[in-house]
Amino acid sequence: MQKIINKLKKKKIPLDIYIDYCLYKFKESYYEKKKIFGPKGDFITSPYISSIFGEMIAVFVANYFIRKGINKFSIIEIGAGEGLMSKDIIKTLNKFKEIKFTYSILEKSKNLKETQKKKLEEFQVNWLNSLGTKKNKNVFILSNELLDSLPVKHLKKINNKWFEKYVFYNITEKKIKTKYYKTKKINNKIFNLITKNIKFIEYSPLALNLLNKISNLIKKNKNNCFLTFDYGYTDSNFKNTLQGIKRHSKFSIFEDPGNVDITYLINFHLIKNIFNNNRLFNNIIMSQSKFLINNGILERLKRANKLCSSEIEKRTLIKSVNRLIDVKQMGKLFKVFFVQNDI
Repeated sequence: MQKIINKLKKKKIPLDIYIDYCLYKFKESYYEKKKIFGPKGDFITSPYISSIFGEMIAVFVANYFIRKGINKFSIIEIGAGEGLMSKDIIKTLNKFKEIKFTYSILEKSKNLKETQKKKLEEFQVNWLNSLGTKKNKNVFILSNELLDSLPVKHLKKINNKWFEKYVFYNITEKKIKTKYYKTKKINNKIFNLITKNIKFIEYSPLALNLLNKISNLIKKNKNNCFLTFDYGYTDSNFKNTLQGIKRHSKFSIFEDPGNVDITYLINFHLIKNIFNNNRLFNNIIMSQSKFLINNGILERLKRANKLCSSEIEKRTLIKSVNRLIDVKQMGKLFKVFFVQNDI
C-alpha cells in the first residue's frame, strides 16, 4: 500500500505501529478487506473447518454456569472475525431451554463488524465499543485467534542496553527495511512479567492492555471468566515468530503491505504471568486437542456421522474434526487458556 510507504519515507516507525498500519489503520489495511478468511481468503480458522468447534465452546460455557447453578449469564466475544463461530455458539446455546444469555461482540475492524451484523442478523447480538459494561456479573469472555492479530514490538538487549526494532523505507534500495535503535522509553509493565536473563522480547502492548482490562472485569465477580484459543508456545524465553501469510503460504511482512496478514505465536507463559500479576491464579493452559476431547467432540462426531447422507460427507466430517484435534495438525500447536476468579 503506497500510503504506508509514504509514511515510512517521512520517518522511521516502531514495528508495532507499522503492523497496525498494515492491518487496521486505513481503509486499505488488511483487516478492512472484504474477504480474508476461509478457503478463498489467506488463512482458515477453526470455525471454518467445522461448526463442531463452536458447538464445543458453547457446551463448555453452558456447563460452566450450570455447574454453578446459574441460568442467566452474558457472553462477550472479542474479535469475532466474520461471526461464524458466534453463530455456531448461539445456535447451540439456544438448544439449552433452561438457560438465558446475552451475546455481545467487541470488534476493532469496521469491515468485520459490518460482516458480523449481516451474518448474525437473525440473532439478538450487541456490539460493544469497550469492555466497560454495566452488567459485570456472570460474564464469560472468549476469543479465538485474537491475540496473534494484535501488533507486536521486538526488543533486543545489546551490551546490557535495550534496543527496539524500527521500520523505515530505504530510498536507494527502494524497499522497506528494519533496524534496532536504542530505546529512550520502554513500557516497564513488560519487564515486570519476564525474567532478568531474557535478551529478546516479542510482545504486543495492545494485548497487554487488553488482558489487564479483562483481568479487571473478571475480578468484579467470582463467576466471571476468560477463555481464549490461539497458536503458541509455553516457554519462558521469547522467540522471533513474526510472519506474514498470503494465500495460505508464508510471505514477507514488508512486501505488499496491507495485502498480507501479519501474525505471530503467542507466548502463553507471558499470558499466564499477566493474570498471575493481577492476582488471578486460577488459570490453566492446555492443548486444543485436550480441550475439545474433554468436552465431548468425539461423541459429537459419532452422532453427526449418523446424520451424514453419504460416505463422502462422513469422510469430510471426520477429516475436519481430526484436523482440529490431531497433535500433528492443530491439536498441539493451538493452545487453550482459561482463567476464572472463583478459586
